[in-house]
Amino acid sequence: MKGNRSSQPKRGQWKKDRSERGVFRRGKTWYIRFSDGGGKVRVEAVGPSKALAIKVCAKRRTEVAERRFFPASGVSIEEIVDDAIQRARDRFKINHPDKQFKPGNYEIVKGWFPKRAADSLTSSEIAEKLSGHSEVPATFNRFRVAISHAFKIALENKKVTENPGRLVRMQKENNERVRYLNQFSLPCMKNEESQLREALGNLYPDKEPEIDLALHTGIRWSEQYGLRWPNVDLARNDIKVVRPKGGKDQHIPINAKARRALQDLKALAPKSEFVCPANDYHQHRGWWLAVLKAAALGDFHWHDLRHTFASRLVMSGVDIFTVCRLMRHQNVQTTMRYTHLADKHLAAAVGRLEGVTTGDTTRGASRNHTTYLQ
Repeated sequence: MKGNRSSQPKRGQWKKDRSERGVFRRGKTWYIRFSDGGGKVRVEAVGPSKALAIKVCAKRRTEVAERRFFPASGVSIEEIVDDAIQRARDRFKINHPDKQFKPGNYEIVKGWFPKRAADSLTSSEIAEKLSGHSEVPATFNRFRVAISHAFKIALENKKVTENPGRLVRMQKENNERVRYLNQFSLPCMKNEESQLREALGNLYPDKEPEIDLALHTGIRWSEQYGLRWPNVDLARNDIKVVRPKGGKDQHIPINAKARRALQDLKALAPKSEFVCPANDYHQHRGWWLAVLKAAALGDFHWHDLRHTFASRLVMSGVDIFTVCRLMRHQNVQTTMRYTHLADKHLAAAVGRLEGVTTGDTTRGASRNHTTYLQ
């Protein structure tokens, strides 16, 4: 017996075989212990077979290394997105009790990672999905905000331990795009407004007042198609926009052409609650795209009618601060994108010097200098 004991390794000198690391037994059951992708140690019961426990442990490590391990426990991504949708719906009802809530981007994000535990999602997976789904930085950022907000609410509800969406960097957006309808009739440039009106007359003549209203007020699409007649005051030539993009009620002045457009819209649908009766987005998109195609207008969107409104103000000599107020921008920096359109007015101002010769300039300067001294 003593010989047998002396031949056994002393405590601390025995080492477990590498294949058996992470495998241990409690009673008659074998367990495995491993770290998941987030560094969290997980313990999983296998059964009475040690050999099976060794195989399962090796499999789990391979799944973790290849990012294929998704624990069965924990809430799903669908659940945390549903919570975000409910939060957004409750807030929307408070701010817009008369409008219908639409989940929008949340509903799309909800289907990105089906049957996935929220805690298993990594920031790199989110970034990869966003890049594949988005063609422009603005789209990337909107969906990034949606998924990050869902995780933020889940953190508040203690359903997840971290927000991987927060680690995805926002992309720099280029908001300097200015596309407007030109009114030139030159061999090298087509009159886009004439083409648009011709296509309207051939396809949807009743829609022309809606175009005129947008061109002469700079109103946004959602504001125009959500506008109700009680908020239109033709006596004071004023349109009241209730809870617009900025949050507070705003007012839009009505000029003669906008007034005529409103009168035409009233005549077309005298019993309608809305100024533009067909305020359904999909119906609007159908006729608008058909008109653009018929008019052969490339890279033109409904919002570019608003750009046209601002561009024509600047090109007619209206100062940038007045344009800022008419566009209802929160700061003048947003309006500064249109300043380059005033270059021709600056060129005209400098051109006034062309009539002054070199000799006249010298004599004029001397005379002015003498006058100032006197």
